[in-house]
Amino acid sequence: MVAVNEIADAKCHKREILEPLLIMLTPYAPHVAEELWHLLGNTSSILDATYPKFNPAYVVESSKEYPISINGKLRTTLTMSLAATQDEVEKMVLANEVVQKWIEGKHPKKIIFVKNKMINVVL
Repeated sequence: MVAVNEIADAKCHKREILEPLLIMLTPYAPHVAEELWHLLGNTSSILDATYPKFNPAYVVESSKEYPISINGKLRTTLTMSLAATQDEVEKMVLANEVVQKWIEGKHPKKIIFVKNKMINVVL
């Protein structure tokens, strides 16, 4: 449903995107998929279509949304690159306006950065 909603929001009508989606939908909704398959102009059954090949390049994540806690309480989230270093993370966190509001000009004692998990600012 997430993929269908995103495709609908993008107003995508391309056959090369819709056909593989229908093929993957077939085990869950075979009758609807077959009807839509024929509406796309195909004359054969969707059951005869080849299953799409998996491409791992499409599932590699390059960024993550980190929760940012101040003194152990969640205050905001920030999306950062997975390749960001500790220094870059500290600079981005301290530059965030929500974090600046909560630290009220104080200098943090420690910034705990757990890669792929969370960030905690200790005052």
